[in-house]
Amino acid sequence: MLKSKKLRIAIVLASLGAVTSVAFTNCSELGFQTLASMGDDPYLGLAWHLENSGQKVYASNAGSSGKDMNLLSTWSEGIFGTGVVIQISDTGFEDTHEDLHANFLYGSSKNYALSAPYTSSNGPPLRDGDTHGTSVAGLAAAVGGNGVGSRGVAPKASLVSANVISSGVTHTDYSKYIDQLKGTFDISNMSWGASQYYVDDNSDGAATNWENNLKTAVTSQRNGKGTIYVKAAGNDFVVECGGTQYTSCIGNSNFDRDDATPYTINVAALDATGVSASYSSPGANLWISSFGGEDGASYPAMMTTDRMGCSLGESQSNISTSVKFEKGQSGNSGCNYTVTFNGTSSAAPTVSGAVALMLQVNPNLSWRDVKYILAATARSGSNTSNIAHPLIPSQMASGLVWEQGWVTNAAGFKFHNWYGFGAINVDAAVKMAKTYTSALGTYHETGWYSSGNVSLGIPDYNATGVSSTINVTTDNVKIEGVKIKAVVSHAKMSQLEFMLTSPNGTKSIIINAGNSLTGMTSFTGGEVFLSNAFLGEYSASGNWKLTVIDAQSGTTGTLTSWGISFVGGQ
Repeated sequence: MLKSKKLRIAIVLASLGAVTSVAFTNCSELGFQTLASMGDDPYLGLAWHLENSGQKVYASNAGSSGKDMNLLSTWSEGIFGTGVVIQISDTGFEDTHEDLHANFLYGSSKNYALSAPYTSSNGPPLRDGDTHGTSVAGLAAAVGGNGVGSRGVAPKASLVSANVISSGVTHTDYSKYIDQLKGTFDISNMSWGASQYYVDDNSDGAATNWENNLKTAVTSQRNGKGTIYVKAAGNDFVVECGGTQYTSCIGNSNFDRDDATPYTINVAALDATGVSASYSSPGANLWISSFGGEDGASYPAMMTTDRMGCSLGESQSNISTSVKFEKGQSGNSGCNYTVTFNGTSSAAPTVSGAVALMLQVNPNLSWRDVKYILAATARSGSNTSNIAHPLIPSQMASGLVWEQGWVTNAAGFKFHNWYGFGAINVDAAVKMAKTYTSALGTYHETGWYSSGNVSLGIPDYNATGVSSTINVTTDNVKIEGVKIKAVVSHAKMSQLEFMLTSPNGTKSIIINAGNSLTGMTSFTGGEVFLSNAFLGEYSASGNWKLTVIDAQSGTTGTLTSWGISFVGGQ
């Protein structure tokens, strides 16, 4: 979760029409007849991500009407996630919460303050500061129609907890993170990650261990259909530059090695106007966007559950805030709810809830089917114009394409490094899931193809850069993901841009120049990056070109070698 001022300098939001902020008591007060007919959830009208009429909630500026998850037709059919189990991998959450308790599945949680195998009835928050998980759980599956609070995207799904990031849990290695991947749940929501000001070279093997266990889970759990892992992409669009203090750079979700894997659905965040949220990390590894909101004071944040009582959680009677709801006023007398939760931590559980709706109508969907349907039904933008660096555009080499905007690949999928395949479209995804028959083929992973030693000089301050080509000849895989790694020496890795071009001519910027890697002087080959931009292109065979560009002046370097691998179907 991120509670901050607007950071993204590149986005200037248009003026928005005023909507009077009121203390809502039911949906009909807002004119939401569809929601009003679904039960008495008194704060449901504040949940603009479920139905956006341009309400401000308690912020100064309004959202944009219609910019929401598009799920009301699904709900009107009585599809609420019944029979689907969502694990909230987080700080633990209050199973006793008035808007969560009825959906809690007792006896199937993990409490990582216990000894292995950690099995617990409830997996609770262990410290007063463990507030995050309770808000995440509410966005995924708060109870609907019970006369309190709001409701989750899947208001009849079952919830279990894994309190792996509780401040009361001690970690001496990666084992507890690996353990929380295992279980009988259908979906695991992971609204956490590493700060993106560096890249893990995996010299300790932790990233490989993580990815191997994820692969086991997606290929063996759920009776071989695979658990669906939904991952927050990160809140580091603007991040502290590596090796510095108080200096801002552009982060990248691919810099969190846990996100550079095809086995997770990496979720970016949208604000209440439907554009990329100010904090949302970009990256070629993104898959889908959903709503995460802003700070709740300037622009709407997310309405969700909070730790109960006015002395715990985001909503407390003695906190300093201009949002009276957070102080136990405007109807929130018990301080059991919050309207200032935000971040990709918020966006991810709305996707987890959406996947629960899909699995209710078609339990036979595999993890790959779920990803494909989300991509195929996502709402993408039409703007294909290039984007300038938001912090230091004047320092970039002339002619540099820093960010491409929307790109349509050879299979017809639109992709953007800020949005993945676009905004989630729940009604369309559920409709497709109902009659879906997979045509993805047998899952296949290739080995690594290597360029060998090329030792190419990277020209300084030159938008053309240097390119190397690998000819792939033996794998006719229909692409679902592409990974690259490289051996590069350069005194200022933050100046470099990496662009991959497929045999079909599709270009994917995997690392943007002017990034946060100011403390790095090389890639050793252990750093792995993922691009989803080539989904559906067939086949992997042909010439794949990596271009490395030094976009800022003063330093030269060398591309020594690089490699590429693919996942997909045959």
